[in-house]
Amino acid sequence: MNTTLLNRYYIFLSITFMLILFGNSVHGQDSNFVMPSNLGIYGGLNFNMHTPSFIFHINNRNITFNQNNSNLWFHLGFIGNYPLNETFTVSGRIGYNGLSGNLSENVTYLDTFSTNTITADLHYIEISPVMQFHNLLPVKRLYFLAGLEFGIPISTKYTFKQNQLTPIINQSLKNGDIPDATLRFAGAIGAGYIFNINDNSFLIPEISYRIPFNHISGNRDFTTWDVPQLRVGVALTFGLEKSKVKPPEVYSNLEIGFREVNYYDKERQKHTLQNIRVEDVQYTELFPMVPYIFCDENQPAPSDSTQILTGKSEKGEFKIDMVEPDAMKINVKTLDIIGKRMTGNPDADLIITGTIDNKKEKPESQLPLRRAEFAKEYLVNIYKINPDKINVKTGGLPEKPSAQTVPEGDAENRRIELSSSNPKILAPIILKGESQTIAEPNLVEFVPFINSSDSVTSWQFEIEQAGQTIRNVKGSGDIHPIQFVIIPNELKKSQIPIDYVLTATNTKDLKRTVSGSIPTEYFSFTRKKSEELPDKTISKYSLILFDFDKAEISDKDKAIIEENILPEIKFNSTVKIYGYTDKIGKEDYNKSLSERRAAAVKDLLSSKVKDAKFETYGVGENEVIFDNNSPIGRQLSRTVQIYVITPRQ
Repeated sequence: MNTTLLNRYYIFLSITFMLILFGNSVHGQDSNFVMPSNLGIYGGLNFNMHTPSFIFHINNRNITFNQNNSNLWFHLGFIGNYPLNETFTVSGRIGYNGLSGNLSENVTYLDTFSTNTITADLHYIEISPVMQFHNLLPVKRLYFLAGLEFGIPISTKYTFKQNQLTPIINQSLKNGDIPDATLRFAGAIGAGYIFNINDNSFLIPEISYRIPFNHISGNRDFTTWDVPQLRVGVALTFGLEKSKVKPPEVYSNLEIGFREVNYYDKERQKHTLQNIRVEDVQYTELFPMVPYIFCDENQPAPSDSTQILTGKSEKGEFKIDMVEPDAMKINVKTLDIIGKRMTGNPDADLIITGTIDNKKEKPESQLPLRRAEFAKEYLVNIYKINPDKINVKTGGLPEKPSAQTVPEGDAENRRIELSSSNPKILAPIILKGESQTIAEPNLVEFVPFINSSDSVTSWQFEIEQAGQTIRNVKGSGDIHPIQFVIIPNELKKSQIPIDYVLTATNTKDLKRTVSGSIPTEYFSFTRKKSEELPDKTISKYSLILFDFDKAEISDKDKAIIEENILPEIKFNSTVKIYGYTDKIGKEDYNKSLSERRAAAVKDLLSSKVKDAKFETYGVGENEVIFDNNSPIGRQLSRTVQIYVITPRQ
């Protein structure tokens, strides 16, 4: 390939490369026209620009042909277009391409003047892979193109004529096939415009320039001879699917933050949070035992979300005092706690009853029996409990079922019920210590927001102190207020602030992060004495007192009140009683139900201790103290929490 052809080749590559870069830079503009896949025919005129530079030998004479000459011919064939996206479309053409034309030279030799003409009949089958670049300009139906042209010669004949004027002689001296005719290899650049005839038919005028990368012939007598082309044509195509205009893209936006960070006081009034007081107190907390183990639909054994069988992996080495002081975490280890307690009370009996939802689960399925047998086998195999001390019963619905009109109630009715004549087996767990660290306030509510023009694929909310994660909540879509119940000994005995971070990502892969911090103030026993601050003891009791939609105190819970709560109430104590419900049912009804529950406990306590101060609060479902997505959490929410606050003498 000589220098001229190399220059043409580099120019073509440069133009193509710029078109690709331009196409990538504008990809994704608004309201872009998207042409469907289509097939059709094309045709048009060729302006063949013959550029010879060779010496033709005839009758022992050399005639130099180096005059450019333009001739008109035509092209036609079949075309197909396949859009890759709104910017790039692959176009393929196969058809006929005519490069015919005349070369002419005037020669004066001595006193003879002649006109010499080579008439070339050049006919090719062309195959052209082309890339179209759409939506690069505001004129959306205008496109640019860059591609290659491969020509297979089907006729390459020529005729040489000489017209001599002095004397006049017209003669055809030579004709035949051009020797060593080559395959045509050229580049194509151009532009076109798409007109819709109807929804599925297109008229596409197009203009292109063809740059040859090789010569017509490889024979030395015809070197060099090139034929660049300017082509003007039109295509008529028919879509394989309906055309469409891509709707405008809305600029993706993602904003996140916190509308409020609040706390609830002991009267359950909401306030803006300024800081958290961390205090050493003598603190006692009672954690109730839920006497149920919940199973998934049609499953004989509980899932890991409702029961963690620690004893199975630790071969009976489970220790109750190692359980975290958290009601939810305690009540996913029910079988291990009962196994350990029955080991220490070998004469205790246990009744295990399997129940079903009586909807998709039927009594004849033997599922109630299999559930009860699962619990018995675990206790016998892992804790070596005497099987004679365990009585297995089966039934349909539980004796005291949850709501049968909602899925949450059905989930609670699929369970294993546990009972014993020995109160120690299902007694609450009590944590008591001379120096416990509690937070005031102990209930913080974060009110985050996420505003996004696209769907939110994920969000994560973390609370940490000194680099240690305290809470980690994840989700997608909408985000709701997040409550942070601070359990005893959860925060550090220091002034280190509590940090919180919210991160969100949407479907456009936009990611935002926002953070904040809450100052803490630590009061140790020593500091309180030196500053003459009042000291006190606090006892907190959470009792599973109530069945679903009930406000009557059971005999079992009356015994717990007699044994654990009444001895802690002194003449100068303030007893604050908070009633709660789960989220099943209407909010107004649940508020009234929670008030009745708190009042029932107050009546019982005040009848025993006359001098103390009693306060009741019906919280209802407004404060989610346990996860209501879990049947365990809903059971724990049907409760009262009792705070006995007594000044230390």
